Amino acid sequence: MGFKVKPKTYTVCFEEGHEYHGVEARLSGMSYGEWEQVTGLDGSEGETNGADSVRRFVDHLISWNLEDENDQPVPTTLDAVKQLDHNLVAALNNAWIQTLIGVHDADPLPETSPSGEPSPVASIPMAPLSPSLAS
Repeated sequence: MGFKVKPKTYTVCFEEGHEYHGVEARLSGMSYGEWEQVTGLDGSEGETNGADSVRRFVDHLISWNLEDENDQPVPTTLDAVKQLDHNLVAALNNAWIQTLIGVHDADPLPETSPSGEPSPVASIPMAPLSPSLAS
């Protein structure tokens, strides 16, 4: 019995305080071949323009909670995406890419470590060698 690969899906959303907080989109992941093409690992120049990036985003868009001004769901089609504010589309696309590559806004690292010894570098004398030892 073999292992069955299940397509991976990602939910993109924005934290409280973000301009687009409340927007949620579900997208599928990329195949390795697509990843090679986007990054240029396949020998190409990689993704060269925003239109390609948006098309790829729409190709992977499964669902979202966007509604128009008449409370009707916004379709997940390229034509519908082209009618949206470009900042929203860019934010969703960028968040999806960041999710794919595993970049998350994490808490910054603490300034000091709770354990360990001080580095010996500060205690090593850095005076020049005397002329008799330098030769």
